Amino acid sequence: MDEPRPLWMRAFFDRAELHSLATAAHLSARDFATAEAHAHRSLAALRPSLTRSRAITTARLASAQLGQGDVSPAVQTAMAIPVESTGHPRVAGMLTAFNRALNEVAPHSAPARTWATYADDQLRRTP
Repeated sequence: MDEPRPLWMRAFFDRAELHSLATAAHLSARDFATAEAHAHRSLAALRPSLTRSRAITTARLASAQLGQGDVSPAVQTAMAIPVESTGHPRVAGMLTAFNRALNEVAPHSAPARTWATYADDQLRRTP
């Protein structure tokens, strides 16, 4: 991504958004390591005021980590999403998908139990 971007990309997308789009694309392709790398780049470049974008990218990061079998870091990442951001339908949907995937990958693991407790205690209360 160090090459100059076409003018239309510079007019609409900043570097953080481009990395976020790349994260989504690599997740879809099940290239989890590359998705994780783009998510980290996106989070590093995101403006502080973009809380929903940060939550979405963080949820994608958790999914990329889970896709690589990094269950504990994935749960820690998902739990780092501010509770106030989880009420947004897109973020809530991503966390529901994360929960489903976690229960497929490591249903009886300690991180899955930690996530279940956290989700019951924190996320179910979100209006």
